[in-house]
Amino acid sequence: MKDAALRIARANRVGTILWLLVAIAVCLKVMPDIVRQSFFFDGLIYASIARNLAEGIGTVWEPQFSKALFPVFAEHPPLMMWLQSLLFRVFGDTIVVEKCFSLATFGISLCIMALIWDRLSGRNSAMRRSLPLALVLTVVAGRFSWAFANGMLENLLIVFTSLAVLLVVVAYDDRHSVSAIRRMSFVALAGLATALALMAKGPVGLFPLATPGLYWLCLQRPRIADAIVDSVLLIAVVAVVFCLLWSFEGPRGTIERYVSIQLLTSLSGERGHAGGGLSALRTFVRVLAYPLVAALVISVIGFFSRGAASANTGRREAVRGALFLAAVGCSASLPLFVSPRVSGFYFNPSLPYFSGALAIACAPVLLRLLDECSERALRWAQSVLAGAFVLSCLYVGMEIGRPGDDADVIENAGKIATQVCDANNCHDVISTCGSVGQDWRLHGYLERYYKIALDSASAAGPDYLLASSNCQGDLAAYSDTGVDVSPNRLLKR
Repeated sequence: MKDAALRIARANRVGTILWLLVAIAVCLKVMPDIVRQSFFFDGLIYASIARNLAEGIGTVWEPQFSKALFPVFAEHPPLMMWLQSLLFRVFGDTIVVEKCFSLATFGISLCIMALIWDRLSGRNSAMRRSLPLALVLTVVAGRFSWAFANGMLENLLIVFTSLAVLLVVVAYDDRHSVSAIRRMSFVALAGLATALALMAKGPVGLFPLATPGLYWLCLQRPRIADAIVDSVLLIAVVAVVFCLLWSFEGPRGTIERYVSIQLLTSLSGERGHAGGGLSALRTFVRVLAYPLVAALVISVIGFFSRGAASANTGRREAVRGALFLAAVGCSASLPLFVSPRVSGFYFNPSLPYFSGALAIACAPVLLRLLDECSERALRWAQSVLAGAFVLSCLYVGMEIGRPGDDADVIENAGKIATQVCDANNCHDVISTCGSVGQDWRLHGYLERYYKIALDSASAAGPDYLLASSNCQGDLAAYSDTGVDVSPNRLLKR
């Protein structure tokens, strides 16, 4: 009895150590950028559109970023912007909204991943204990944390796609009496989640459609006939949602603009850069580098360390779970290899699955190494990690409200707004001359913080003009305001 209690206490201590690693990874990889002011340009666009929707500027089917740039935003489906706009209606125009929205999607995504893990692990206690390792490998992978800290569309995409995968896994869970009605109800809900993923970022959200077939292939259940029926049901639910949207003029116009302006031009290569093939493969390897290296290091240490091999109880089920996770990751990532336009964060929806598969592969070794440590060593490791967690929390606290990487752009945007706005009037459009017209960060901060749009210069343009050093236009009609917005100049007619 006493030995059992000691084993439980050691297992709890090992679990605490692993969860402290998760907390430290979140604090260092996600939270600093969340609490700073800086935001990636895409995130600024989505937040500005959401704020505008909340204030009655544009509509959900014809959203507007600014009067000059994206007066009708057709680059992506509008679901995430609309959801954010609901929060702006409640809390008003504050950057806390988009920051908390990003943090919420991050937390929800990790929770859904934990639920998938719980269902796949079943009675395998070793796999259950390795969940923190899977979360750590996910958090440090590629640009996963960066995207969540910068309000990218992939954040909501991950929420809905992982929810769809979870619902399929729940439908096939053999721990419950599985009736056809129960199974198909969960599959239908998975289809709805997949449709929402499609509305979050287009066709890249359709990969959960392959989940029933992959589950049958890797875990040998349910029957193949059921998997085929469920796949058809998934597709049918997505098709019904699409047809319902298409039947209304507003959504139909949004879909047509998105397909013609974004989807077809990207697939044709007109807007492509760092495209598919070998380039996509290099990007894929790069985003998985940290999880791969971590898993390799743990395996090598385990290979050369002394001690009894880990128990094989439940190992077969764990391997099947790893194969399923890797297969789902492939379904999310392989289509990108044929796309002429690929960026590292495009692989984010697949990273939790690949990281989970790697965690299953190396977790038995890590758990064995930790279980073989002395009680003193475990207490020391726990104390060190607890101290590191406290320090990382203090670091996050010190970063709250700081400008971050875009401090110079944020400062210049504030100076411009102070000059062109007064208590009674604000020039909401400023002309540009030269390369400053392509300074997308400045576009973003001026619109998000001050509702000021930058537009190309014209003879009868606004009173203010922002000129870069390579401006070739006739500036005789303008005088310098004396406001330091280096490397540019702010002029007034």
